[in-house]
Amino acid sequence: MKIKTEGKIVNSDKEISEAFQKYYEYLYSKDNINPENITEYLGKQKLDKITDEQRLDLNREIAEKEILMAIRSLDSNKTPGPDGFIAGFYKLEQSEVILFLKKLMNQALQTQVIPESWREATITMIPKEGVDLSEVRNYRPISLLNTDYKIFTKILANRLKEFLEGWIGEDQTGFLPSRSIKDNVRTIIDALEFYEQHNQREVGFLSVDAEKAFDNLNWTFFKLLFQELDLGAQIQNGINSIYDVQWAKILINGQETSKIKINKGTRQGCPLSPLIFIMALEILLRAIQKDTNLQGIRLDKQDYKYRAFADDVICIIENPIQNIQKWTAKIEEFGRVAGLKINKKKTMILTKNMSKRKQKELQEISGMETPAKIKYLGIWISAKNNQLLDLNYTRKWKEIKGDLEKWKNLNVSLLGRIAVIKMNILPKLLYLFQNIPIIRSTKLFKDWQKEIMRFIWRNKKARIKYSTMIAQKTQGGFGVPDLNLYHDACALCWLKDWVKLQKIKILNLEGHELRRGWHGYLWYGKTKIEKQFGNHFIRSALFRIWDKYKCRFHTKTPLWLSPVEADHRRLLGWRNWPTYRELLIIENGKRKPPILKELVTIQEINRNVSWYQYFQIREAYRRDNMVGFDQEQGFWDKFILINKKNISIMYNNLLTWDTETVRVTKAMVLWARNIERPIQMYEWESIWNKKIKYTYSADLKENWLKLLHRWYLTPKKIGQMYKNTNNKCWRCKTNTGTYFHMWWKCKKLEKFWTGILEESNIILKTKFVKKPELLLLGLYDPRDKIDPNIDKLFTLFITAARLVIARLWKSTETPTKELWLEKLLEIKNMDQLSFLIKRMNGAPMKTTDWTYLEDYLREKIQINDVGLGIT
Repeated sequence: MKIKTEGKIVNSDKEISEAFQKYYEYLYSKDNINPENITEYLGKQKLDKITDEQRLDLNREIAEKEILMAIRSLDSNKTPGPDGFIAGFYKLEQSEVILFLKKLMNQALQTQVIPESWREATITMIPKEGVDLSEVRNYRPISLLNTDYKIFTKILANRLKEFLEGWIGEDQTGFLPSRSIKDNVRTIIDALEFYEQHNQREVGFLSVDAEKAFDNLNWTFFKLLFQELDLGAQIQNGINSIYDVQWAKILINGQETSKIKINKGTRQGCPLSPLIFIMALEILLRAIQKDTNLQGIRLDKQDYKYRAFADDVICIIENPIQNIQKWTAKIEEFGRVAGLKINKKKTMILTKNMSKRKQKELQEISGMETPAKIKYLGIWISAKNNQLLDLNYTRKWKEIKGDLEKWKNLNVSLLGRIAVIKMNILPKLLYLFQNIPIIRSTKLFKDWQKEIMRFIWRNKKARIKYSTMIAQKTQGGFGVPDLNLYHDACALCWLKDWVKLQKIKILNLEGHELRRGWHGYLWYGKTKIEKQFGNHFIRSALFRIWDKYKCRFHTKTPLWLSPVEADHRRLLGWRNWPTYRELLIIENGKRKPPILKELVTIQEINRNVSWYQYFQIREAYRRDNMVGFDQEQGFWDKFILINKKNISIMYNNLLTWDTETVRVTKAMVLWARNIERPIQMYEWESIWNKKIKYTYSADLKENWLKLLHRWYLTPKKIGQMYKNTNNKCWRCKTNTGTYFHMWWKCKKLEKFWTGILEESNIILKTKFVKKPELLLLGLYDPRDKIDPNIDKLFTLFITAARLVIARLWKSTETPTKELWLEKLLEIKNMDQLSFLIKRMNGAPMKTTDWTYLEDYLREKIQINDVGLGIT
């Protein structure tokens, strides 16, 4: 590690630590901002006080339930603060500490007195991407805070979130429930489409880079802001006690510096930090919104001037040459009282509908660059939306392909390679799918999927069908991500907004030039009449995907449809549109067609509906009634009501449709032939959803899946692949080495399986009969009632036996009972270790009762108990 400091490069631990300490002592030194200037600035904003109800909610006494919820929400894998107490300690000992914490925290709210340990932090550094890492400023400081402090601030943060959901404007999306980062990117892309069609209007997209925004926020500013809003004494006491005196040590190369004093900034790592920041930023955004001299897009009495996610702010500036200085002056005015400082070297302006000469003029006036593309929230954006694919997907896949090439020779198992795809590759692409679901070509997905499968199979021929590899684990598959379906799922999540009609501001911009309503295009086929619908880069891509699945969602007229919105969105401009679910009388349990309600009844629901609109609704009803109505609540009807895990729910549904024709695989048929009886679907499901889940071990799970899907290459299979190759069993050398023979019928294996079953019956005190479906697949006679712990132990017993056979695959050696017992002890020890680790992390799993095996070993095998790991 080398660091530049005072014009020279240092590499010793001492000098590096000194460089970081000096930098952060200066960064966190107190700003000379006059509180009177802050008060004057906030007074000009004319902020409303919060309501009495909101104040009561923010300032109530901290209850045990809140503490318990905060403890349970802690991430057990997070590094502890200076006191060393991990989250798992509080989860494990919550009943012991909860009363003490309650007293301590309520005291902080009442008296502003907190433990000294809450003032301390250890700051660790995370390097930023794509920058010179010899510069100290190119590291992001993360505060490691004590867990009891985080419990306290988590409770305050949960209360603040409820208040901020209504107080923070919809154009700011960071850190609040039910707000999405994709709405920011979506708005900017829609704005680019708007100016593509209004190409006579010049515009600049100002991507603001605030220098160390979180670290520079002035404490006095947000304290006075809380007073101005009259948040209440208790919550102000709690926050003021934290942001009064703070100290930190910086951890560099495993060594801590001496203490430095913190005089400003919010701790990155504290649950309160992002909420305090967005509250402060909201003041700037409101000032911009109110200023009529700052022009953005004006559409349907709504202004589109900015989008913000934490410190990532982008402003839409019409006539930027004339107006850029007004915008920067407004931001700098806020910065002088809040501590926000614009970094003009990194702040950029993306221009559209401007000549090169005018771009240069803008650059000279603003002192900021005007590049051909900018990166906003991880998405590369240019003046032309048709470049989104190359700028983002092509670039990202090139990076991914390089990673796959580097990892291809790693000694990682089959499930390990699938995990690499799911944990390293999928999130990168999924982020793009969520923000820019614009891919039209299925060929691109096929090429990507080939690369992924090549990595999984180590550039060798696949032994298991692709449809089985992508199938859900609950259906016996491996859960390999299907990128095409994930992309479609993300696009359909966007389309949900067209159906629900709730994000009015975004939808007005996205359909700024459309004559009809969204439901008209989604259901009534108005895209065929109004061709300009497809002249929008995003709309056209999304509609192709809707068209692909529309008939799977609905075969009859859906009840979410609003016939008034479909034809008169632009004319009427309502905020709430009556749907057929509200307009019709539906008699549950009867197959009669729904009846249209009377006008008087409809007006009780929606006063906007006049007799004229009622006649229009009646005409639409008559037309749609001929097709019929989907009275049963189908998947799409349920999906549009869901606000969590939208992508995974949609993906799983699309995947089920995609793999429904291959539910019964060739391997399942062959197993039924081998055991000479049909295997019912519920039996397969018990294996996939119960037996395999008895263990956390990837090796054990992989053995199950490989066995079930007949992954192992047998002498017969190898003989078919290569001529002049002996297809006889490697062990007995007499019979043809079929799959079933190699696992069951071989004479040399019979003794092994017989011995395993006898020992298992002795250990578990059972009377299981030797059958291939029992010992290979774990399938009992349906009439048998097996104790759950016996079932789990026996499943692990036979898994150990199969692992021993697999370890000696292609060997002439025959598995023995001793090898089985050795593997079984290994499984037992790992199971107990997993339980201890889970419990230590505060997430205990159900323990396995190994008493049967331990008693057996004590009685029958004369080995030191300590060597066996028996407790």
